[in-house]
Amino acid sequence: MRTLYSGLAWTVAGAVVIQAAAIAFAFGGMLNLVAEGGVVDTALLESFQAGGVGELGFLIHGVVGGILIPLVALVLLVVSFFAGVRGARLWAAMTFALVVLQVTLGFSITDVPYLGLIHGANALAVVAAASIAALRAGRAHPAQPAATAAEGTRTDAVAA
Repeated sequence: MRTLYSGLAWTVAGAVVIQAAAIAFAFGGMLNLVAEGGVVDTALLESFQAGGVGELGFLIHGVVGGILIPLVALVLLVVSFFAGVRGARLWAAMTFALVVLQVTLGFSITDVPYLGLIHGANALAVVAAASIAALRAGRAHPAQPAATAAEGTRTDAVAA
């Protein structure tokens, strides 16, 4: 379960990197369209016609950010209860909460564009939380039973 937990956490972090690349591709394509004399207006956005080279980037950003990352973060939270890693539930919950905030900000940008500033910064927080979760699972010892911890014995002690 620890490997699954770690893999899910790395998937969240990696998917955010894909998000950044996709939105950069999308806006690069849009700027290219405008530089070549094209116009980005409501008619283009509502027509769902090819708006340039980077249009696929908007689709990738929407699907990965609106569906894939939230689902993986939710599964990470569920798996954290069975991973047997100290702090797994905390970091999975933080990752999930940041993802929920990220999705909320993403859907709110059209109404309040300044939220885009927080949306971009929060993406870095999602990567950080998911990476910490994955790293802790990769190097952490399994959580000790309460009786062993209470006796003060260590499971990693070297025998003399």
